[in-house]
Amino acid sequence: MKRAVPVHIQLTTSMEQDGQRDQYTFDEQGQFVEINGKYYLRYQEHQGGTVTPVQFRLSDNAVHLRRSGVRETNFEFQLEQPTKTRYRTEYGIIGMMVTTNRLNVEFDPEDVNGSIDLEYQLTANEQLIGTYQVQLQFAA
Repeated sequence: MKRAVPVHIQLTTSMEQDGQRDQYTFDEQGQFVEINGKYYLRYQEHQGGTVTPVQFRLSDNAVHLRRSGVRETNFEFQLEQPTKTRYRTEYGIIGMMVTTNRLNVEFDPEDVNGSIDLEYQLTANEQLIGTYQVQLQFAA
């Protein structure tokens, strides 16, 4: 079974890298999709003339984030343990670890609304790349 419902998405991302802090806010239209009992939030992020397809796969204890484009990310967030990932850039692939410090996921597939509150750290070769916070709300 597949069901797709249009949603409005509000997203704030904060990041701290090398002592510098940046914040980005997005207000996008997207879809909440149910496929065979799995739930996805899909939208396109518009920033600086670039459009990046984004997909969150939602579950009670984990979130999987996939961003496509020149830089491709495929992150899995779970509180129990760090996860390995690869970050594809125009210069090649970088192996990284994702450590999830905070993960609160709430969503109602019937009323089609929810939120993600996430904080994580990325490391490569045991060096901290940055600390990131994601706050996302969506509703039909």
